[in-house]
Amino acid sequence: MNKRITTLLILVGALMKALLRGRANRIPKLPPESIVGMLLTKNVGDMIFATSVFRALKEKYPTCRLTVVGSKKNAITLSGNKDVDRYIVNPESAWELVDLLKMERADYGFTLANSSSDIATMFLAGVNAIACFDVQNAPGAHTRVYSLVKNICIQVPYYVGQYCSQEYLRILEPINIFSTNTSKYLFYSTETRSKVRDQFLKQGTDIEKDKIAVISPGAGTKSKLWPAERFAEVADFLVEHGFKIAVIGGPGDKEEVELFKLKLKTINILDASSLSLEELFYFISKCKLLMANDSGPIYMAESFKVPTLVVVGPTDEFEHPPRGPLNVVVTPNRDNEAPEMRGHIMGYSEEKAREQIQKVTVEEVLRTLNILVEKIA
Repeated sequence: MNKRITTLLILVGALMKALLRGRANRIPKLPPESIVGMLLTKNVGDMIFATSVFRALKEKYPTCRLTVVGSKKNAITLSGNKDVDRYIVNPESAWELVDLLKMERADYGFTLANSSSDIATMFLAGVNAIACFDVQNAPGAHTRVYSLVKNICIQVPYYVGQYCSQEYLRILEPINIFSTNTSKYLFYSTETRSKVRDQFLKQGTDIEKDKIAVISPGAGTKSKLWPAERFAEVADFLVEHGFKIAVIGGPGDKEEVELFKLKLKTINILDASSLSLEELFYFISKCKLLMANDSGPIYMAESFKVPTLVVVGPTDEFEHPPRGPLNVVVTPNRDNEAPEMRGHIMGYSEEKAREQIQKVTVEEVLRTLNILVEKIA
């Protein structure tokens, strides 16, 4: 059956069930025995943010069973995470997912995306109480369908422009969890450690001992890209300060990675762009510094307490980048101009977004980086 038709049937079925049997907006009996969390995005950064939620849940209710539904890619993101009891890779059939969730007999469920299909799926699966976000300060954040379907749920206020990690944690407030711990959690196996370390030892680099700075010139959303040649200028500065340079990037970042390597003055560069996701976790965890656009590798570094410098243009520097004495952000002079992609709301101007990231100069980045390097030393 066509996926759009299936989704429509799921939504209609949920609304009819709500009319006949009532909504899922009552606080469940505490402590809950079983909880379902849904985050179907392929975006690794979003799932890393969600690990704070999973940890807060298990610290408050350690015996509660937590089932997470997500993409196949993010199964790797949560590999080794003991806060998650079961990970369900989102199946092709929405009806199959409904059947899988029915077996969980969940007392509470939540979606971390503004997804009407997430809500409808959990509702048809018999989840007793469902929480979803209600964005308070961005009128265009909700589709008409979501605005209708969210009335089935416990609606939790969400504020665009606030720290996303803390806003995610609000989804647990209906079950009496009020956490401010926004730490992120990633893991890798001993096999992965041995494999990757040996790989670079053969190239003359001990990533657990050498002073390595990782540069990630790519990003999933191309309008967030700071020019790769500017990253290369900054990398040359780091070489002068005793760092070995490593470059990383995913399959969609090949152009930026190659341009970065081409513009570098140094020829001694570690190319880690072919590492798998779990291998990348280990590699980043052992480096001394990571510099990137506002993208997933920044949150990988944050998970392992690795110092970071983030170049931010069209996204909101208060929403995503890590916060701490060794986490710095460089933004353009805003001149009272709001970040074009604040809240990742649909309908932003790509041209304006690119203009905002282009305004960040190498000189501004070097001034900030010099202070950070002194702190690291």
